[in-house]
Amino acid sequence: MIDNEDTPTTPRPLFPKEDDSSATIQVPAIPSESSEQNNGGAPSEPISNTTDQPTTDTPGEEAEETTPTASATEEAVTPTIQSTDATEEAVAPTEHSTDDVPPEQEAVQPASPTIAVPAAAPITPGLPYASVEDLLALHIVSDPQITPDGTLIAFTILESDATTNTTSSSIWLVSSSGSKIQAPRQITSGEYFDTMPRWSPDGRTLAFLRSRHGVTQIYLLPMGGGEARQMSTLTHDVSEYSWRPDGRALLAHSAWGPSDEHAPSNRGESEVFTRLDAHWNGVGYKQGRYQQLWLLPLEGPATRLTSEPVDLEQSCWSPEGTEIVFCANRRSDPDLSASRALWVLTVATGQMQRLTPEEGLAQVPAWSPDGLAIAYLYTGDQTEAGNMSPWLVQTDGNDTGHPIVPGAEEMTCQTWVIDELRSEWLPQLQWYPDSKSLLVPVQERGQIHLYHIDCEQKQATRLTMGNGRYLSPQLSKNGQTMALVRADWFTPGDVWSMDSTGKNPRKLTGVNDPFLRSHQWIRPRRITWKSFDDLEIEGWLYMPNLAANAKAPLILAPHGGPSLAWGDAYVHEFQVLAGRGYAVLAPNPRGSAGYGEAFCRKVINDWGGADFRDLMAGIDFVLATEAVDEQRLGIGGLSYGGYMTNWAITQTTRFKAAVSRNGISSIASATLLSDQIVWFNLSMEDPAHQSERSALTFVDKITTPLLILHAGDDLRCPFSEGFQLFAALRRQKRTVELVRYPGVSHLMDWPNGSTPQQRVDRLRRTIQWFVHFLR
Repeated sequence: MIDNEDTPTTPRPLFPKEDDSSATIQVPAIPSESSEQNNGGAPSEPISNTTDQPTTDTPGEEAEETTPTASATEEAVTPTIQSTDATEEAVAPTEHSTDDVPPEQEAVQPASPTIAVPAAAPITPGLPYASVEDLLALHIVSDPQITPDGTLIAFTILESDATTNTTSSSIWLVSSSGSKIQAPRQITSGEYFDTMPRWSPDGRTLAFLRSRHGVTQIYLLPMGGGEARQMSTLTHDVSEYSWRPDGRALLAHSAWGPSDEHAPSNRGESEVFTRLDAHWNGVGYKQGRYQQLWLLPLEGPATRLTSEPVDLEQSCWSPEGTEIVFCANRRSDPDLSASRALWVLTVATGQMQRLTPEEGLAQVPAWSPDGLAIAYLYTGDQTEAGNMSPWLVQTDGNDTGHPIVPGAEEMTCQTWVIDELRSEWLPQLQWYPDSKSLLVPVQERGQIHLYHIDCEQKQATRLTMGNGRYLSPQLSKNGQTMALVRADWFTPGDVWSMDSTGKNPRKLTGVNDPFLRSHQWIRPRRITWKSFDDLEIEGWLYMPNLAANAKAPLILAPHGGPSLAWGDAYVHEFQVLAGRGYAVLAPNPRGSAGYGEAFCRKVINDWGGADFRDLMAGIDFVLATEAVDEQRLGIGGLSYGGYMTNWAITQTTRFKAAVSRNGISSIASATLLSDQIVWFNLSMEDPAHQSERSALTFVDKITTPLLILHAGDDLRCPFSEGFQLFAALRRQKRTVELVRYPGVSHLMDWPNGSTPQQRVDRLRRTIQWFVHFLR
């Protein structure tokens, strides 16, 4: 640790080669009474391809021996859980190439493939494509937590109810062995929003968060029998928590401020701003409250451990339970930088010591079982364009942190590949019991793979092969078994388990299988093209099935971030569009994550420049190689994708329809009004450049019909960004429409970001806009 800091508590490896053929994928049909497809207004009706039967490398595409019989109506209410036994282990993807590891990263060694890939199920004609309303039939599996003995996995399932217009989450259990004798079972009712299950150290109690009556608190469920009981009674929401290693107390994060002790007489009548971090997207005005650490004994009152004027986040106990490491920006002006350091709190004395430099961004610490080191994710770059790489720091204070092994700085552990269903961003690194190695998720070109990193041997070995995203891995206490969520373009995700070496993968749930089997799907094809400067750009192309000599309209879909990415993800909107006969190009231009830090940093101070030219080169490539109609081009995206949509239609008239969601029309005004002022200034710091790359500056050049969809409570890209562009266009009598969604923040398309009907309304309006203007 750094001395004299005591204060009281005030590489992108190459991916395996895949079959890039575009095809309609179907799984065996099940009886359905509510799967009518409304194809009204489709520009080119897709036809069913009954002869093409491609092979598959994704779990779930094969014909499984257990076929549910629930109707589509029932599926929309109750998820069907399927367990699998050892005979079904062969469904795991294992495509492998000796080119997995680039020569410059010899320390990174791929694991050997062990499982064969089955053929796809025969295509069955007559099944419908996905509809707008089908969005609410999807069940989202998240946060698998394995018991200390490795036998059970707790996980959550999020569901949407169109009738009540609500979203709920329940907790389920499944055997990690995949035995069909022990089928998955639901252990909370789903009446509330239950999340974040966490096992007690002895495995006898399952804690979880429940949102009830507007406040989120910790509940305890005894596994020996009995009802869940509320454990915490804090005034404000519990945002995160963990068990103390002895199991006799929990550590919780919850907001606190001086006003909670001495309530002002004018509460609610005024809001005082003295810092830039006084409000936050999804939270609103913070009333001077910041996330603090609370100790919650199983017996006795809660104790607030800190009273800092900053947020203390992402904590982890020391093995002895006497110290806590957490992330915070405790600089003198914390609202003027986006940095974070690791701090260690000694519970008995209340003293804090800084463990890493203040200038960088250190996050998600994990204490080693022997107590000698802390692994964490780190970048020296506050623009989000730097690799969030696995680092290590010794707890004896002899260093200030270093990459976990040579070459680790080339990895990025930012795992958010966009599907507008899940939002896993930074994973918790997992120590193996020997304290010599870690389990680390790494993003690589639209995929998330798991690595075993040996700190002693200085080697990183990839454990997972083929396509897909391997998310939220959790190791059992003995380090023999891991639980995780696996997702890809075909499925929103299921719980899997495997040996900690990556062997013997077992699919444990099939929460969306009945829905997936009752529809047909368009498989995206990975394509690459050369941009204006010969830089290779990658994207995913969804091509519909077309009648002979027909050409499809094409929708360009720039992603948000800009340091996010498209990839192996189920994107419902793209399936709906492709099912209606539209081609969709989902590109990863420069600035996207997963292609190396140099690639990601190319967008800094150049929004709307080379990144825009990457997109136009992608359009030109698809027009030259595919059956696409150049007279019917559309564009639409969210956040930075909304910015790029607004900007593109000021630079070209080739698009005949545009849909901008929570976008930016003026970088200068967004920089001053956003909850991330510091980040905006770092990303586009030149004031002249901010004006030169803003759609509002060139609004007179917009002739493309524009639909603006904006969340009313968006503090990341404020609603004013959409309104001022609408006002400027309406004044010129251009074709423009603005839709405001009240009570919704920036991530309005995610299941817990808005109501089910708002999500459906947004998607329906988008589809209708393209249908109308791309006829």
